[in-house]
Amino acid sequence: MAEQTAIAWCDATFNPWWGCAKVSSGCDFCYAEAFDHRTGGDHWGPRRTPRVMSDRNWREPLRWQRRAEETGVRRRVFCGSMCDWADKNAPAGQRDRLWELIRATPDLDWLLLTKRAPNIARCLPGDWGEGYPNVWLGVTVEDRRHGLPRIEHLRRIPARVRFLSIEPLLEDLGRLDLRGIQWAIVGGESGPHARPMEAAWVESLQQQCDAAGAAFFFKQWGGRGHDKGGCAIGGIEIKQWPAIVRAAVSAMVPPSMVSAP
Repeated sequence: MAEQTAIAWCDATFNPWWGCAKVSSGCDFCYAEAFDHRTGGDHWGPRRTPRVMSDRNWREPLRWQRRAEETGVRRRVFCGSMCDWADKNAPAGQRDRLWELIRATPDLDWLLLTKRAPNIARCLPGDWGEGYPNVWLGVTVEDRRHGLPRIEHLRRIPARVRFLSIEPLLEDLGRLDLRGIQWAIVGGESGPHARPMEAAWVESLQQQCDAAGAAFFFKQWGGRGHDKGGCAIGGIEIKQWPAIVRAAVSAMVPPSMVSAP
């Protein structure tokens, strides 16, 4: 859990548990696994036991909710930076507990990202309906083999916002079907083992998002430098957010985009 975060596309992070297993090429140099090991943990791998987080950790979003009620300012909460919420090996009862917390925090926008797209439908709560008004569902799209099928799974799920985390972008994705996708976050890999990302891949995605009316958020070029390659395209930072019509709680949001506030 972090009330403040360096992740540019959210305001805070929340982790119901720590631990995961690698499922695709985007996991090869997992920052979360490396951080877990640096802090003395051993929660990564199919035979490892996830770390269930403390009650104090679980109370933090309730505090954020109270602040949002007082100020009228919503917070975007990424769940989770140290786990995959749709993992079939989630600790018993913790995902149900997460949905209870999400229902109790209607003034927080929860960004649920997964690499396990086939699991999404079975992991949703029974009252999901056309989607919770404060939940954005996303999938990671790092390459064609693993990422593109995830988009098709996501498109079948009703949600207030559907988004793609195209990070780390490992190859040219070609033409994407962005129907029903409201937002795309794009970025290169960073760290000592960073694989290169080509400008042409980014430009293609930006053009496709513009044509489809999907918001385009460029996070970083990546690389081994401390600045992660910067986040400007042609000298301009492009950080767009999906437009959301709050009044129509049960309505699906059409593809659109707005500039960052």
